[in-house]
Amino acid sequence: MSDVVDLHIEEKSLLQMEVDLKESQNHWQQLASIEAQKNRELRYQHGTGPSNVFILDTSSSLGEEGFTQMKEAFISIINEYAKHPEIDENVAVIVCGRETKFIRYFSNHYEDIKHCLDDLNFGGPSNLTAAFYLSTGCFKNGASQSHIVGEFHIRQRIILISDGRPTDFTSTSHTNDDDAAAAATAGFDEVIKDFLLSYTRHLGQIHPIFCIPVGRNPDYTMLEFISVQSQGGKIVHRHEARQFAKYSQHITIASRLSYSMMNDGNDRERVMTSLVCRFPDEEFSEMDQDAIYEICSKKSLYGSLDRSKLNRDEDEDAFEERNPNMPRLGSRVRRGRDWKWHDQDNFGLGTVIGHCKKVGWLTVEWDTGSRNIYRYGTTRWENDVYDVQVCNEPRILKNEPISAGCQVKRGPDWEWENQDGGAGSIGSVVTVVNNCIVLVRWQHGFLGQYRFGCNGKIDLQICDPFSQDAVRHRDELMKSAALNCPPSIQASFNEDFEKPLDSIEEPDHKTSPNLATKPILHVIKGKYFRNDSRSSDIETDGPTFSCAKGHWFWKNAKGEWNPYCRETNAKINRCYERDRKSTAVVTVQNQNYRVVMAKNIQINLETRETLEVKLVEN
Repeated sequence: MSDVVDLHIEEKSLLQMEVDLKESQNHWQQLASIEAQKNRELRYQHGTGPSNVFILDTSSSLGEEGFTQMKEAFISIINEYAKHPEIDENVAVIVCGRETKFIRYFSNHYEDIKHCLDDLNFGGPSNLTAAFYLSTGCFKNGASQSHIVGEFHIRQRIILISDGRPTDFTSTSHTNDDDAAAAATAGFDEVIKDFLLSYTRHLGQIHPIFCIPVGRNPDYTMLEFISVQSQGGKIVHRHEARQFAKYSQHITIASRLSYSMMNDGNDRERVMTSLVCRFPDEEFSEMDQDAIYEICSKKSLYGSLDRSKLNRDEDEDAFEERNPNMPRLGSRVRRGRDWKWHDQDNFGLGTVIGHCKKVGWLTVEWDTGSRNIYRYGTTRWENDVYDVQVCNEPRILKNEPISAGCQVKRGPDWEWENQDGGAGSIGSVVTVVNNCIVLVRWQHGFLGQYRFGCNGKIDLQICDPFSQDAVRHRDELMKSAALNCPPSIQASFNEDFEKPLDSIEEPDHKTSPNLATKPILHVIKGKYFRNDSRSSDIETDGPTFSCAKGHWFWKNAKGEWNPYCRETNAKINRCYERDRKSTAVVTVQNQNYRVVMAKNIQINLETRETLEVKLVEN
């Protein structure tokens, strides 16, 4: 009988929670509109530069040490802003603790802003969700604008300094004298977290969110999800706060470099050369150089807001597999024969996430995070045009927990019977929907949504992209696409089919490849022979030997130039003759690389390390 009563109490509590969430959501949205009006009225004190909204956690979960860490990180950023009045950063401050409120509206009065925490003490709940709702009072109804520097559109950004442990932000209290009801409310923690992640994902579609962990026990997983699912956001560690404050300076510098949208901002050497030429009298630390290069390589994140809105509108109808003659959703692609879209792909890889209603067009999400539509087949105006080509290259994650293009199989909390086609079946992630939910297309064609952190459940596990099962799965997707292509396109598919599946060795993930420490096989100058080992490349003691006409070389970590073996060289040359802007997948010392002839580099597909290559024509 008591079990029935407890269940009834829990159901009643959950229903009450839903009501309270809706009421609280409406309350904070209305309050945000009021705050937006105040921000507009104070425009005379606004800075003219980029806008920054700080959310400062002052809750009791930080502890005194965490509260001090939060203040130190905040003050170091403001001090750096004050050193560069030409940038004229705009700053607003929200606190969440005993109260969740604005304590400074947008202004550039840095000395005053620094002292806004002087009279605050830590304590109270951590109403992070309410603070994020309140932050929209800095964006809506003309409260602020994006800042444009050259070709870069710098959107208003949110900077959260917190331990990432949200508490119930609803206005209705659940506490009463009934112990069972109190126990039921303990389960609301996951609901509150999911609600926060859902809203920050929505907010992050336009505004980058940067999270600085502080406190005695910060929840790095929560903070990482909040930041990574936003466009351009990331985790910033406390000791990096001052460097992070140079973000707008670095964007300003990047906008003045002598390369255009037609060129490749992903070429570090070109960016660094341009930096030296444009600012010959300036000194840039290694961290400055890394930050400037990162901005240049992710230029797509700084596009116009109109284009971003267009992409979001297209997303609502994007994830459908309409045309059986097009690549399946989840297929990996790179630029193809008829590519004409400059550096939208950053010379990298992407994933097919949908077939457009517009005939002959599909949607691709590039590994940089940008999305766009491309021609594939016959469109209304053109016949047999292929902007992209399916390839057998995996999605390599960097800071993301999961992303489009990842290969997955059922995980520890799987409870969906045989939706995946049976145990061991592999699917491709089409997109991360929201609230820790991902959309997956399985091998047999079923498309479904699954939990990846939602309510603490993990329905999926990410496959080793270099396992034979994963390689075979990508191979099947590529073969399926090749069947519906004209002969001229099929020939380019064959380049990726040349390597037998069972010749791909799984890399040792325990150690990173270090070409400098691997032994070099010395051979007599001018001689070639087949290596008995499974590695397909022959290395020599230097470039001073005769070589075949049109031979390609790669430079190792010691600065020594080494020729590719004949088979690999022939493969590179075939791609090069067909299109000098094409790329080829090769194996060097049991590591898979993509050779980018246009940039004279090869990129390690696992570590993303780059090595120089060159063509020697006798």
